This record gives sequence, C-alpha cells and structure tokens, in this order.
Amino acid sequence: MQPEHKLQSQCVLWFSQQFPERRGKLWANFSEQSAMEASQKLSLGLVKALPDLMYLEWGELIGVELKAQGSRHNVKHLREQCQWLIKFPAAGCFCDSLSMFQSIIIGGAFHGISPYLVHERLVRATASSVDWDKLVEGL
Repeated sequence: MQPEHKLQSQCVLWFSQQFPERRGKLWANFSEQSAMEASQKLSLGLVKALPDLMYLEWGELIGVELKAQGSRHNVKHLREQCQWLIKFPAAGCFCDSLSMFQSIIIGGAFHGISPYLVHERLVRATASSVDWDKLVEGL
C-alpha cells in the first residue's frame, strides 16, 4: 500500500471508530487512476485536484488533502490542489499525519497545513517536483 493510502486508511479507520454516529460525513474522492480511466471519469464529471477526503460538519464542507511525510509531488498538481482547497470548500487544508487529521476533525481545518502558505512557497519553486517535508518545513 502506498504511504498516502496507508495514511488515508488510518484516518478513515480512526474516524469511523471514534465517531460511528457521524457515518457518511467523511468520504473519499478516488481521483488517482490510469490515464484512460481518468479520461473516462472526467467525461462523467470527475473533478481534478479534489482533496482526498471531504468532511461535512455543521453543513459546511472541509477538504483534507493528505500527503505522506517524505513524499515528492508535482508542483503543478500541488498548485491545482491549493487552488481547489482555497476556492471551494468552507475550509481546506493539507494533512500529513494521523495526529494532524485528528486535530482537524476535533478542532477545525486551521489545525492542518494552510493551502495559502503552501501555494506561497510553490510560487518560488523552480523544479517540476518538490519534497513535501522541505516544502512545509516550519509551517
């Protein structure tokens, strides 16, 4: 299992065990697939750069984009994810640990990594990919 998928599994399992009464308020967006599958799903309404998890709390959507610590990411795709997290949900953030996810669910998206700050750092990126840990160091 890929590290981000492992993190997502841990987050979803923790949520379902901690809050069984909130079943259906946290769901995944499965946008990773082959180019052919993605093309077909885009024609059916799939939206690019959606966060990995969506959480509905008090009638508002919170987008949570998961990133495994020690991972590398395409700068263009990260920029798209930042833009989505900034524009669409009531709140959105990046998350790179189970403990951070727990804080987001209990205390709100401001406990995650701000897409505004990530985007600000990506503006200065000159390479096509970045190391996640270096990108968010100190945030």
